[in-house]
Amino acid sequence: MPNRILKECILTDKKYNMLSLMEESIYHRLLVSVDDYGVLYADPTLLSRILFPRKPEIDGEAVRKGLKHMEKLGLICCYTADGEEFLKICSWEKDQRLRNTRHKFPMPEQADQAEPAEPVQEQPAGEPEMPAEDTADIAEPQERPEVKELPVAEIPLNDNTAYGVTREEAEEYSRLYPAVDVVQELRNMRGWSLSNPQKRKTRSGVKKFINNWLARAQNDGGSNPRFGPKAVPANPFLSILKEEAPNEGGQAEPAVF
Repeated sequence: MPNRILKECILTDKKYNMLSLMEESIYHRLLVSVDDYGVLYADPTLLSRILFPRKPEIDGEAVRKGLKHMEKLGLICCYTADGEEFLKICSWEKDQRLRNTRHKFPMPEQADQAEPAEPVQEQPAGEPEMPAEDTADIAEPQERPEVKELPVAEIPLNDNTAYGVTREEAEEYSRLYPAVDVVQELRNMRGWSLSNPQKRKTRSGVKKFINNWLARAQNDGGSNPRFGPKAVPANPFLSILKEEAPNEGGQAEPAVF
């Protein structure tokens, strides 16, 4: 389990300070128990054993009341997916660093959709009830939930948010700057921005910053190991001039094409 971040702003956060001491304890234990996307089981009985394995006196009812209050305050959201209850910490993406690319639990976007009840039509008196058509063998196409793609790298901005470079953008940069190891250079940009918070770029200027950085790396000889250190493409015209240079007898050798 990776280390989790608990920011000091929690001391003055209005929502957090509306929790009781018991509810604060539940929230803290959730922070170190959820997966890398802030998701965990929400069944109170199961959750009481996960969060308080050495405190059997804390039962599912106490956890259920705490979760209900947190959901009312907007600290967590609860949902059902595949018939199982789950919860997600609402501020997770803002406060934590995502690590894994695969989800351990279903996300809220994959919650079970409640189907509206069909109105019951009364059968007129005196008419026999017609049997309903058998539709068990007709498979209806199910719409797949949209899964958000994680960025290849996140570059911190001057407003304390981050710009996520998508895989599609990284592939386009690789085509534009073939001698550059784009993914590593994006990591270098993130490290530079973390070390120089006063020089971080704006959201409108970060793309220009990325292009300038990659162009400079390309012009300096590149960083892609496939091209070798400081690789420079061969100039075919220099080869032709060399072949046409006079030999020892003073006559130029014809160039071969």
